[in-house]
Amino acid sequence: MKFFFLPKDIVHWYLQDTVTRLSSTITTDVVIVGGGMAGLSAAQNFVAKGLRVTLIEKYFCGAGASGKSSGFITPNAELSLHDLVHFYGNDEAKKLWDFVTGGVKYIKNNIQQYGIACDYQQQDTLIVSNTNRSFSTNIQKEYAAYQKLGYTSALYNTQELSAHIGSSAYTGGMWYPDSFGINGYYYCKAMKAVLQALGVTIYEDTPVTAVDHNKVITPYGTIKAKYIVVCADYGALNLGNLSSILYHVQTFLMVSAPLSDVQVKKIFPSKLYMVWDTDLIYHYYRLIEGNRLMLGGASLWYTYAQEEKHNNWYNARLLQHYFQKKFPDIAITFPYIWPGMLGITKDILPIAGFDQHIPSVYYVAAATGLPWAAALGTYSVDCILHGDNRFDQYFSPYRHNTLGAGIQAILGTKLTFALSHFLRVGSL
Repeated sequence: MKFFFLPKDIVHWYLQDTVTRLSSTITTDVVIVGGGMAGLSAAQNFVAKGLRVTLIEKYFCGAGASGKSSGFITPNAELSLHDLVHFYGNDEAKKLWDFVTGGVKYIKNNIQQYGIACDYQQQDTLIVSNTNRSFSTNIQKEYAAYQKLGYTSALYNTQELSAHIGSSAYTGGMWYPDSFGINGYYYCKAMKAVLQALGVTIYEDTPVTAVDHNKVITPYGTIKAKYIVVCADYGALNLGNLSSILYHVQTFLMVSAPLSDVQVKKIFPSKLYMVWDTDLIYHYYRLIEGNRLMLGGASLWYTYAQEEKHNNWYNARLLQHYFQKKFPDIAITFPYIWPGMLGITKDILPIAGFDQHIPSVYYVAAATGLPWAAALGTYSVDCILHGDNRFDQYFSPYRHNTLGAGIQAILGTKLTFALSHFLRVGSL
């Protein structure tokens, strides 16, 4: 019988600095609510236009989904390229894919331009299948979509895959390049300093209690602004009329004790990769600083939980069992685990658009992946200042959903979103 212990419920890399809290009523051109990837990206682009920008954050920059994330910088997130082709056709899928790929390039450019130390690791991507059926219905279709739209990729059977991943438990996989991993918290912390040097005023430990016409209200003062950009992800539920489209899902991340070079070589025989499988509630892993393995995933029971589940014995055991099953000859321990929530919509596309009742307020939410968040933060500036509406049909907060507010009132939010996602995936 293998011994199991519950890892520490703590984000492995968090180290908070001294923060500055708002302490008066001020006036600015733009106020950004939220210090994650989307908010920082929006602030960077607004200040580049010569506007006065103030950013406020409830806790500290990188405290939310961006800082807790796995740091997979890839366009492929909750919706794959094949998903987009299936729902919207080739041309629109390519337009959306190039949009999120722009977010990948944006993050990389900032890292290079400002010399950001954020555990940047060039890691190509491997999407792997656990069953033959998954290989044919997911991997092969994704590969076909990549080939059809002209994106570089390669298809591996079980034997070919074993040269790249040291496990015989997968039935095949697909590779593509130009992805990388970062520590999202380190990135956000560094970009905070970059933006302050560029003239952005940043207040942390400053929760927002209300958003009204041209003003943001906090317990410590009010900020008056021409434009308000709410980049609080699922936290926007408390600041706007988004309850019929915005909810959240939960995942768990574990970080291992440092691995030996021999152990790393057994997991990644050729080079380091970012890996995830094609299960409905998928598992994912990659190597991070200090030769530690990051492993993520969840269970259906906890994915749609109302609140974060801390000290979660069940998911800690579930993830460790997954790794032991895939790599039975590699004995490692995981001393850290933490939960994380990210905003999500019923159709799994993000939210980017104006409040229908308060025209000075613009929302960015449900960016499932750091590249989506970066791309949407940048896009918000063009929408607000230049009327860019290229993606309104996809990103509008008030777009049509099959299971609308009426059904949600009967079934409840949790069940409605779970059912919407099941119907969305089931249509593929």
